[in-house]
Amino acid sequence: MRLIEHVSDAIRREGFYTAFFKIFRRMNTALKYLQLDLIKQFRRWKSIKGRYQGKRVFIIGNGPSLNETELYLLKDEYTMCFNRFFLFEERLNWTPNFFMATDGLVLEDLEKEFSEIIPKTDISIFPGIHFHGKNYSGSLDEFSNTFWTIPLIGRRFSKLLPFIYPGHSVIYDSFQVLKHLGFAEIILLGVDFNYKIHETAKVISTNNIGIESQADDDPNHFDPRYFGKNRRYHQPKDFIIQNMVNDMEYLAKKVTNESFNIINAGVKSKLTFFSKKPLNDLINYSEEEKEEIFCELFNKVIKQQGQNSIKISDVIFIEEYSGTNNCEKIFSMPLKNGLKMISILIFKYIPLGPFKNKYYFIRRKREISNA
Repeated sequence: MRLIEHVSDAIRREGFYTAFFKIFRRMNTALKYLQLDLIKQFRRWKSIKGRYQGKRVFIIGNGPSLNETELYLLKDEYTMCFNRFFLFEERLNWTPNFFMATDGLVLEDLEKEFSEIIPKTDISIFPGIHFHGKNYSGSLDEFSNTFWTIPLIGRRFSKLLPFIYPGHSVIYDSFQVLKHLGFAEIILLGVDFNYKIHETAKVISTNNIGIESQADDDPNHFDPRYFGKNRRYHQPKDFIIQNMVNDMEYLAKKVTNESFNIINAGVKSKLTFFSKKPLNDLINYSEEEKEEIFCELFNKVIKQQGQNSIKISDVIFIEEYSGTNNCEKIFSMPLKNGLKMISILIFKYIPLGPFKNKYYFIRRKREISNA
């Protein structure tokens, strides 16, 4: 029944020929699985099953609310990130343990960056063969910490990796991986689902869903460069968002239980299916410890940008940013004003925060072009 509904919806939305082509492509992709060494992959996935039994992990979405989240407090936690999250790396004192990407357009853009991203992680996960037919298994197998999945059709929850049921968001897929690894508690951060139509992007597909950014002006993620100039992804139309929401509701109803708890600690997240808790209730640091952690990060970034060390208390505070502030190498702003300026200043400054209701900006050694 689920498959029939899926096909009927595709025909209604995209027309018979486009839907038929998709079905044919997926059947052709399924035949390619026969060429893979599945026994080897089953053994590999079995070797990491339950490796993190009973632990908790933070799933880091890529929504704008990450800029309002004290991510530097996760330095001793297990974390999983997705797609182009590594743009945030320059603002962190930790590196994600797990990395995953599944979207076809994103994978094609990221493929040239695999050699930089994968070695930083404990485990990276990708589809061995994408639904669109592209085979990634050969190039991925050169990395010993890379595992690939085999997609199935339907909305279910796989307990037999590498087989996996893809969702309309990579986050759905990640739950199946993290359950396999043995995690007992998943905490969501930055999974906002507050999407806007990207008005300036160029349409590159016949169904008007595939788009390519024309400038570094992504409105839906923590950094305007995330799906920036020449990056391809999918327009967040209403039916796409609803499919993603339906996936999350399914997880809340069918998967969450005492042995596998899901908590939404995100700021401004639209997801209401999971229990809510603020991050500070989940991480037990004193105010003094938080300050020590932030100052360590602050001084690390200053050093990386070739600047002299400075005490947090000596940083120049400005109420609002204007062109005359360009001479300042380091300054802070009120949190509310700083958040508004990140998308503008990030090409010249590395933003750090939030910390004590302020945002800090450190001048880059080299500016990033946003032309």
